[in-house]
Amino acid sequence: MRYSKFDQPLTPDPSPTQAGRGANGGNILLPSLNSGRGWGWGLLLMLCLLVLAVTGVSAQDDIATMEQRLLETPILVNLDSPRLAEIFAAGQALGNRADVFTTIGDSNTTNGDFLQALGLENGDLCAWGEYDDLRASVEFFSVSPDDTSANSFTHAGSSIAAFRGFTSAAVLDPFWATNPVCEGGESPLTCEYRVSGPSVAVMMLGGRDVLAFTAHDYRASVEQVVQQSIARGVIPVLTTFVVLPERTDVYPLSLEMNMALLDIAEAEQIPLINLWAAAYPLPDHGIGPDRSHLKARVGDYCNFAGAEQELGGTLRTLLTLQALDALRVNVLNVIED
Repeated sequence: MRYSKFDQPLTPDPSPTQAGRGANGGNILLPSLNSGRGWGWGLLLMLCLLVLAVTGVSAQDDIATMEQRLLETPILVNLDSPRLAEIFAAGQALGNRADVFTTIGDSNTTNGDFLQALGLENGDLCAWGEYDDLRASVEFFSVSPDDTSANSFTHAGSSIAAFRGFTSAAVLDPFWATNPVCEGGESPLTCEYRVSGPSVAVMMLGGRDVLAFTAHDYRASVEQVVQQSIARGVIPVLTTFVVLPERTDVYPLSLEMNMALLDIAEAEQIPLINLWAAAYPLPDHGIGPDRSHLKARVGDYCNFAGAEQELGGTLRTLLTLQALDALRVNVLNVIED
């Protein structure tokens, strides 16, 4: 699996029912469905049932439409957009470092399997398969972003803007900027940008948002993240996220939130990694036994010789590295010219 940056029953009651009391204290009686006077009531019920049936069909149509849009969206989007050079140039003027990226996310980002193995022994622990050319980007991003982490890859799990349970709103809230290096009034996002000085920020949030916010709330927060990133000369890379269809209470909402990501990437001409579509053919869409997190397996975190076709975590790492590689070639390498 190789991806190109250009891809792709009511119980009848025979007697009247007492429903309440009128203004004069008398009982208000409603005719039952079986009474001669109940034809209007029965008609109303039938109409309500019809509306519910139509609404259910409409909702299923909406779900199918959103799924189709995701499936038709390329896996990697806008990695050669002219907008990116403008953002990068602004960041260089602000002192951002071309060879540093950071992450914005929740436990799917901080749980250890995402990107971090790439930064160990210069990628020698990975099985590269047909992706050996990506090692050039492992080398490119090999500098320390904060004098603590060895490089941007090992920093992925300790980014101030990535924390277990984070939502798109939390990353903007100074309340959650608990790292001692953060200054008063800074959010996790702005603190991370000041400390690391990255040129790129890879973001995947939504897994917790579906439990707390509306699609409108999510869109507004992501838009803020994007605008604050661009204002600081950081190229934001959005990532669609996976929620299993069996989670019927939040699955439709997750699709709406993913629609917001597609819309924002298109409007702002910024990169997007369509993990949802890439993971679609994987077993359980790349989700692990807990039915929430991307599936990972020790020893296969960066096994690109087949594990990316089975494990959502490995697939995400590969796609993210491909996106970073395209940005290096198309945008970031100009600093070396």
